[in-house]
Amino acid sequence: MALSEAGTQIEGSRLGPVELCSTWDKKGCVILKKVFAALVAVLAVGTVGYVLIEKMQFPDALLSAVSVMATVGIPEGLTAAGKLFTTALIIASVSIIITAVYRFFNPPVEEGEEALSGFFSQAPQPENLLMKELSITGKSPLAGLQKGQIIQKYGVVVVGVKRKGGFDINVPLTARVKSGSSVIVLGSPATILGVEKKRK
Repeated sequence: MALSEAGTQIEGSRLGPVELCSTWDKKGCVILKKVFAALVAVLAVGTVGYVLIEKMQFPDALLSAVSVMATVGIPEGLTAAGKLFTTALIIASVSIIITAVYRFFNPPVEEGEEALSGFFSQAPQPENLLMKELSITGKSPLAGLQKGQIIQKYGVVVVGVKRKGGFDINVPLTARVKSGSSVIVLGSPATILGVEKKRK
């Protein structure tokens, strides 16, 4: 897999020098960031709530909020309002965790990924599929389109892009095919013939 910057022909296919999440687990990282932010917000509300409702000192209120959120303990001697507040805090915390676990194992499907899944579920038999190298010019119908858009519009999959040393198959769905590049596409004879035609 060629990784040199020279000859790069697809935008968005390189990772920056410092990136918290890799392309593979980016969705998981986004979910974890949202969960962390939600838990911090609930912790802040819980701490302030105990200070205002139960007249606790800040350290005691913070400890009480953490204990309730972690479901390891409930403050003693709460007023009726404090009990209702604690119940709401527990429900909010548990709801965030349950939602986080569900979203992590069932991430939302992006438009391009849905199209890619549909392509392989409805694709012709393997013997009716062709793989061909195409040179992309300014008049090519693929020029300027993202990989996911190409699947939806033309029914072919961009398998890889030519770089120095060979073809790079690690092409994200959001990558945009540029004029002057060479790509390998997979599809039926009819769909490949369609993308080979030049725009007028």
